[in-house]
Amino acid sequence: MKKIWKCCLCFLVLPVLIVAFSPSGASASAISNMSLEEKVGQIMMCFFEGSSLSPHLERVITEMKAGGVILYSSRGNIRTTEQVAELVEKIQKKAAMANSWPLFIAVDQEGGLVNRINEGTTLFPGNMALGASGDERLAARVAGIMAEELSAMGINVNFAPVVDVNNDPRNPIIGVRSFGSSPELVSRLGRAMISGFLEKGVLPCAKHFPGHGNTGIDSHTGLPVISSSMQDLNATELPPFRAAIEAGVPMIMTAHVLVPALDLERPGTLSPNILGMLRNEMGFSGIIVTDSMGMGALEKGWGMIRAAIEAFNAGADILLFGADRGHLEDEHPMVFKAILEACRSGVISETRLDESVERILKAKARLGLSLHKRPSGTTAPRKSASKELTAAEAASKSITLVRNWSKATAQLRSGKKTLLIWPGEKIAAGKQLASLCSNFSVVSVPEKPRKEDIQAVLEKAGSASVIFAGEYDSWKNPDWMELLKTLGESRLFLLSARSPYALSSLPSTGGSLVLYSDIPSVITSAAAILNGTTLPLGKLPVDLPGIHSAGWGLEKID
Repeated sequence: MKKIWKCCLCFLVLPVLIVAFSPSGASASAISNMSLEEKVGQIMMCFFEGSSLSPHLERVITEMKAGGVILYSSRGNIRTTEQVAELVEKIQKKAAMANSWPLFIAVDQEGGLVNRINEGTTLFPGNMALGASGDERLAARVAGIMAEELSAMGINVNFAPVVDVNNDPRNPIIGVRSFGSSPELVSRLGRAMISGFLEKGVLPCAKHFPGHGNTGIDSHTGLPVISSSMQDLNATELPPFRAAIEAGVPMIMTAHVLVPALDLERPGTLSPNILGMLRNEMGFSGIIVTDSMGMGALEKGWGMIRAAIEAFNAGADILLFGADRGHLEDEHPMVFKAILEACRSGVISETRLDESVERILKAKARLGLSLHKRPSGTTAPRKSASKELTAAEAASKSITLVRNWSKATAQLRSGKKTLLIWPGEKIAAGKQLASLCSNFSVVSVPEKPRKEDIQAVLEKAGSASVIFAGEYDSWKNPDWMELLKTLGESRLFLLSARSPYALSSLPSTGGSLVLYSDIPSVITSAAAILNGTTLPLGKLPVDLPGIHSAGWGLEKID
């Protein structure tokens, strides 16, 4: 089956290949031999606590017959790549002993800001950095390396790429996770990454349908509303999902967002109208997986169990129960019983259940998984110079000079000591940069600086004409923004280690270099630009209202 994936080199043939290897007859036969409990288990994907095969996880596999699990570093599932590989192998062996289908093993490995497995894998700067490079081939290579490393550990589903168009600069949850504010750019790079994941045998999942980029609320905490008209949705939010479908994406994740133009009452995850549009109008025949059912957007209005049943009846195939705040793994058997009862009472029809189970088994068959064919052994991914070179290329092609640095670079090259202020919680990146630019004198300041912290920095800055400052979406942090403004914008030179949007709140800064990330390869590339040995190559992938449009970027330091 891996050879099949290796043949998927052309975007145009991907959909054909995926359809060609869909053994619907085999799936139908398997479903006819499954109990109701086994079918319900297949539509559930659960989180769990700890780094080993716990008694609870064993019950999820053997009693609930869960179709999949999702790994989180925050819940202790991920310590080392060796440990993850061993854990995944034990999970699949336990399923074999229970005569259950092999599980989907999923993770959110987007690159950049959302990266669950950092130690032992190749680190990439994330989607917005790739957007700044604009390089489809590079995006496909990045996805291929990520998939290769995940596959080695036995992880077969990656909840990536994010194909939301970040058209609201104040979006609190997407930001640098998006390729940019242009639907054309997001479509191109999303399609490229999907091809890269598929080629290496990992199922990608485009998210979050019908779009989470034009929101001012985080759906983890509340219910966002997208007020776009149908015309605007067709022009902006929906094209990347259409492109993903054309590229053969096997999974699409829903968004817990209310879109009145499509449904006045129900958020996307619970809306037959919205999920029906994905199926019937957009022609998606793969798996619809929900965003996590315990998120704040659904908690207040519906509650997890009611929302799960409504989401499934709306058209979702897999119900994801992620590690949401306030939720415990012990809830899963209760949810399982509630869904089982909904099936027995007719609230969920057997026909509807069989439709989803068939899609799930087809996808597993594409991975070479069945009751009679189990995953091969797992191992920690191998590091290589070529992988690191790809990471370095992604970094060097992305860094964007938004406002000129002639005064700042002249100071650095003069040999004079220059103050570099960096958030203390992220100081490792600041220290790395200072070690590579020998004239920097780095000062650690808390992300929530007090008045005395600001006063101490002012005293150190004195009458200096140039001050460098690292920042991480300072527009979200009024305390850090106050520090930057107090220092004086005209002498301030920003190093934005997240999105470029802080410049909208600091329009008079002396200069601005956008890094999009603070991983080591990015800091190394930034140092080379500041030292004058390379030039910035990136272009803004987002609009900065009132400052610059997407596509702006200076290639020369005057």
